[in-house]
Amino acid sequence: MITAIDNATKSFCADIIGLETKQAKCFGNNFYGAAIALYEDEIESQWYLLFKKNTLNEFSKALLFEDNLNEDDLDDLVKEVANMIIGSAKVLLEEKNDKIKYRISTPDFLGHVPKAELLELEEFLLYKIKNRTFVIGKKTMDVLN
Repeated sequence: MITAIDNATKSFCADIIGLETKQAKCFGNNFYGAAIALYEDEIESQWYLLFKKNTLNEFSKALLFEDNLNEDDLDDLVKEVANMIIGSAKVLLEEKNDKIKYRISTPDFLGHVPKAELLELEEFLLYKIKNRTFVIGKKTMDVLN
C-alpha cells in the first residue's frame, strides 16, 4: 500500500502541480494536515497528510492560481490534496488487486499540527518540495462489523 501512496504522491506533484519531489530526511515542524481513511476490505488505514503552509501555497498557485491562503482556504485545499493523492492510490491498488475491495472516506481537516511525531505514525513517507518538508503516514486499525 505504501508504494501506491508514494507513486500517487509523486504523480500528483509532477503531473498536476508541476513540481519535483525529493526525499526528505527529517520531519520538521508546523504543518497543516488532513486525515483520510483508505479501506482494504475491512482493514482501515488512516492516512495523515501534513504540509507546510508554503507548500500548500505552491499547490494553490498551480491549482487555483492564487497563494497566501486564509485558514478556510487551507482547510479546503489540504482536504482536496488528500482526496486526490489517496484517491489516486486507491485506483492504483484496485488495478493491481482486483479481488480486494478498496474504498476511501471523506478527508478531515486537522488544522495546525505542530509536530508529525505527535501522531505516532506506523510508517511514513517524507518529501521535500522547494526545500519544504511534507509527510504522509499511516495508522492501521481493524473495523468491527
